[in-house]
Amino acid sequence: MSNHGVTDEVILEGFRSLHEAMAHGFDRVDRRMDSLESRMTAFEARMMRRFDKVDERLDNHERRITAIEAKI
Repeated sequence: MSNHGVTDEVILEGFRSLHEAMAHGFDRVDRRMDSLESRMTAFEARMMRRFDKVDERLDNHERRITAIEAKI
């Protein structure tokens, strides 16, 4: 391959194009990570609300079992 016709401007343009492509790719990854973090935060909140209600569900279950046993 010959060096003829390759100027500093051509090389700099290549680096600019590479920089733009990398910046675009990293921006896309950042957006996807932000989206994933938001979904995981929402999932964690749902899970914690469900765990917070476990005692209530267990207490209600015990009352229902007692009521059923009383009928037997």
